[in-house]
Amino acid sequence: MSDSDFTARIDWNKPWLEGWSPLARPLCKAINDCRVAGETTLNEDHGLVQLLNKFKGELEFQFVDQSKLEGHFTYETFIDQSKSIPTRPNLHDFFNGLSWIKFPKTKAAMLSLQSAEVTRSQLETGSINKEETPRKESPPIRGAIRDALTVFDENGILLQADGRIWEALERKDWKALFIEHRALWSDAKVWIFGHALLEKLITPRPSITGHVLRWKVPLDATELQLDSWLSSRIGELNWAHKPFTPIQVLGIPGWWADNERADFYNNTNVFRVSNQPS
Repeated sequence: MSDSDFTARIDWNKPWLEGWSPLARPLCKAINDCRVAGETTLNEDHGLVQLLNKFKGELEFQFVDQSKLEGHFTYETFIDQSKSIPTRPNLHDFFNGLSWIKFPKTKAAMLSLQSAEVTRSQLETGSINKEETPRKESPPIRGAIRDALTVFDENGILLQADGRIWEALERKDWKALFIEHRALWSDAKVWIFGHALLEKLITPRPSITGHVLRWKVPLDATELQLDSWLSSRIGELNWAHKPFTPIQVLGIPGWWADNERADFYNNTNVFRVSNQPS
């Protein structure tokens, strides 16, 4: 969807959007207020890019209209070099913009690692020498570290929970995680980090899976401390070994009415049986 109507699809009362609502609601209101009378699209002066820049707070990067960029470029390298974030008027980039505003330090730290990986790969392949900087026209160069960072950027989750929840999650013991330890979830905190995951959850379905970072959020940490806490640790994680583990988001107690029934977790196409002992 390329117009401002995409915001109308968002139900801000959903539990996975609780931490995003205070930031996003004013932006959504501004998007709707700026719509041209009698039309469905935002006008030239009040598009998503302009409104994200208006609400970006302390974020040092600027949002730019991706349709006005010429030539081919490596996404992370372009952002790192220009301090500009290519943005399209759709739901995916709406959530990506919000994530840059909500987690500016973490997103910048991840970007730095990704850009460094591009440079390293170009040096290894001889596409640049040590005196050059990565070209924004360079073709995408993938690798284990970049891939893992992208997975977390798109689909990541942060978890603050009792150790028994963590143990069951690591074992992929869904019965213990969601049924036996169900009461423990009342004290747990789950924060969606990935913007693509937020987009998927606009149309909820049981199979939607996120990736929980295997770095336990301290039990005394507040939501306001998350960005500083996480950004200072991004470089310490072994991204090449994918430091995250999957979780079925709508299996989280309190997040989906259907999971109040125990048989909700009997769907082995969603809650796949682990080979690890429980």
